[in-house]
Amino acid sequence: MIISFEGGEGVGKTTHAARLCSYLAEKELPWLSLREPGGSSLSEKIRTLFLTDGIDEMTELLLVLASRRQNIREIIEPGLARGSIIVIDRFIDSTLVYQGIVGGLGCYEVRELMVKTGTWIVPDLTFVMDIDPATAMKRITPGDKFENQGMQYHQMLRRAFLDIATEKRHRIIDADRDSSEVTREILSLVEEAL
Repeated sequence: MIISFEGGEGVGKTTHAARLCSYLAEKELPWLSLREPGGSSLSEKIRTLFLTDGIDEMTELLLVLASRRQNIREIIEPGLARGSIIVIDRFIDSTLVYQGIVGGLGCYEVRELMVKTGTWIVPDLTFVMDIDPATAMKRITPGDKFENQGMQYHQMLRRAFLDIATEKRHRIIDADRDSSEVTREILSLVEEAL
């Protein structure tokens, strides 16, 4: 099973992915966790390049797909073969949103490139963490090129995530609540899925 956490900057993806992993550990269920871009040793090196200012959207896309492809071969496929639950902080939906929709490369075109490169793997469950970007940005100290974008950019990200969250696997989570309430909802939905 693959569970992904999606959404814009500062919405709580990393926090809630970590809480899910703690829950799975408590239940003695096998799990693996990774982030995108990042994960494997090579993918972490790619992450540094990906976050560099001044690269265009196609370069971003190719870097994130290279990172994902390495993760698929090195982490995801072996983990699934062992029966592990794979928890991913950003995955295919972020690529569709950041490079495809907001980045202007086109959602269809980005999806097709993922299919052609063997990096289009649909998660079993996707949590789309939703909160007003003005609130979300108060939760973080902006540091990378995405976090440093203006509010209009963050509003476009939010709208794009909500627009593509139409499949059965998507669960839109109101992240503008007490963090423990958000965690309870996520864990309840994971229990149902398991």
